[in-house]
Amino acid sequence: MDRSSAIQRFVRLVEIRRDGDTDIQSHITKDTRPLPPSRRTYGPWTFVGLWMVTGSFNVNGWATGSSVISLGLNVWQAILAIIIGNAILGLCCVLFGAPGAKWHIAFPQWMRQIFGIRGYMVPMLVRIFLSFVWIATNCWYGGQCLKVFLLCIWPSFANLKTELASGTMMTSDFVAFLLFVLSCLPLMWFSPEHYKIPFLIGSTTVATAMVVLLIWAVVRADGGGALLADTSAAAGIEPAKGAKLGWAFVSATVAIIGSSATHMFSQSDYTRYARKPGDQVLAQAVMVPLGGIGVATIGILCTSCAYTLYPQLEKLPWNPYNFLNAVRMYEDSQGARAGVAFASLAFVMSQWGIVIAANAVVGGIDLAAVWPRWITLRRGGYLTILGAFIMQPWSLLNGASDFLTVVGSFSVFLGPFMGIFFVDYYLLRKRTIKLMELYEESPKSLYWYVGGFNWRAVIAWPAGFWFLLPGLAQRATDPGAVWAGWTRLYNLAWFLGFSVAGLTYLLLALISPMRELCAVDDEDYFGTFDDRVLSGKEPSEDGSPTELQSTVDAKSAFGQQVTADGSV
Repeated sequence: MDRSSAIQRFVRLVEIRRDGDTDIQSHITKDTRPLPPSRRTYGPWTFVGLWMVTGSFNVNGWATGSSVISLGLNVWQAILAIIIGNAILGLCCVLFGAPGAKWHIAFPQWMRQIFGIRGYMVPMLVRIFLSFVWIATNCWYGGQCLKVFLLCIWPSFANLKTELASGTMMTSDFVAFLLFVLSCLPLMWFSPEHYKIPFLIGSTTVATAMVVLLIWAVVRADGGGALLADTSAAAGIEPAKGAKLGWAFVSATVAIIGSSATHMFSQSDYTRYARKPGDQVLAQAVMVPLGGIGVATIGILCTSCAYTLYPQLEKLPWNPYNFLNAVRMYEDSQGARAGVAFASLAFVMSQWGIVIAANAVVGGIDLAAVWPRWITLRRGGYLTILGAFIMQPWSLLNGASDFLTVVGSFSVFLGPFMGIFFVDYYLLRKRTIKLMELYEESPKSLYWYVGGFNWRAVIAWPAGFWFLLPGLAQRATDPGAVWAGWTRLYNLAWFLGFSVAGLTYLLLALISPMRELCAVDDEDYFGTFDDRVLSGKEPSEDGSPTELQSTVDAKSAFGQQVTADGSV
């Protein structure tokens, strides 16, 4: 057989067929084009389930809430920081989900407008890296939950205790991690528009388990536990006072935002599935803060009760799998083991949700956008899952302070991005996008800028984080130290990065204006908007046409001037 012909057949086999119903010359596929109405299946309740699974009702939501106490806050101060941080998160999720909900494009395509047809690779590389970090972390958490489940039904599993990876894990840890990763593979086969029922099942199951655990722990400990009375004695951490308390509070708030910064980054990847632009607004504005506050509070109270119930524990069980394992070990009854088995399985289900929906799908979307000829969303998702082994999560996280170091560092780089996004989409372009130009990979594109790069964004991004790097280095090497002003700057990382990068980008855009800032397509080239939207009669929740606002939104979306009374 001729070798060249075999290679050609292999190439034809793996190559992704390009959509041929547009005049675009670039390799556009069903995974990279704006979504048609037939694939937009998410209503408001879907977004409630989405955030419950990917944002709060999981190991991350539980652990982040408990971990802020390690900064020297008492329980009530920690809960206040959680409330403020999650309120900001809710607002940001709505703001940064709006482009996807209105224009039905994913994050990579939106970035072409801001960073340029080639420059979009700057945020893409950062986000691909974060997808690998988070999927590794969440697969490890899922493996730990699965380990507790296996210990309940098969106690001899604990005998697999040979130390691996310089003592950072045992054989049982790695086996559970491997089994969890393998269990994720079949789930990646389904397309995101079919996730409504899995979101419903996963969110209700883990929410029920958390509430039951809270009630059991409070009743069993005869109250909220020792942390409520004396945080410093229970946690072994000196309470912050005076100015130190203020900075600890700020640092906790920023860490909470940083722990979900990648979710804010990814909003358009899921809001593009919204049936209507408004479907994501109330669901996320309400569910993001309430879910985060509720789960973090449950985590704190259960950790507090565990200290009262099991004083022989060497460390407080900050993570839910540590809490469940403590119950399994010290309650020592068939009923306790059965309850722990069901609860740990619920957390396994929640980790399936966050690994697939928030990590693998996001990584798949990114890889499909970078290599659309060879990678689909599904193929990219599988590659992202396999990347969990590369990142070696057993060495990444080893405790509460390490967790905050990792997630807090994300704010340093993501805050500046989001400042640029906000200024570009809301202040400069007035929420407009010219979809056809996003797919024109040549100097003809409106978003080609200079050599395919929007130099304003490329400059503004590092301008928003360079002054935070010394504080990041201090946090990573010596968390307890204070390096003059650098540490204080780092404590404000997300807010400062957002503001400095956004203002820098705005200034550069005013000095050197971009052309046709508010340009939109003159036709619906991709079949993205159905006839009701084009005519300004998008249906309301009860199925009846909306009036003025949807007329204004629909007509302004296609570049028509709309007066205050809705006329053109």
